[in-house]
Amino acid sequence: MRGSRRTRGRLHRDQRGAAAVEFAIVSIIFFMLVFGIIDFGFAFHSWNNAVNSAREGARIAAVNANENVITARVRDAAETLDQTKLTISLLCSRGGAVFSSCPAGSTWVEGDIVRVVVNYEYDLITPLGSFVPGLGPTMSLHSQSESRFEGQ
Repeated sequence: MRGSRRTRGRLHRDQRGAAAVEFAIVSIIFFMLVFGIIDFGFAFHSWNNAVNSAREGARIAAVNANENVITARVRDAAETLDQTKLTISLLCSRGGAVFSSCPAGSTWVEGDIVRVVVNYEYDLITPLGSFVPGLGPTMSLHSQSESRFEGQ
């Protein structure tokens, strides 16, 4: 009987560090999950900002055919984004034709459809993108908005 108590006591002593090891394993997974959620939250915020800036550009394009004014409005609306990673394109369609690059502002006709395309390269903060197949360290965020040119 006495021998069995010693054996039980030794087993208790051998398991003392198990909780620390389990915590280390679980905490790594937990913190990766939490920081991944935060990172995707920042990415969603950046995408939402790109959507809003494309919408603002399309609103200006409805009444102003000057591409510099449209681009400046898009950049102003996306002021919280890194401007070096932001690309803006303007495409036009006349009479239901396929979208192509817009002609000079003076040749826009009332009824032309103007599409403002905003692309943004978001760099992930966490290395979580490396573990997700097809994601990588950056996310390409794409947004576009259209409006009908109403004339100046």
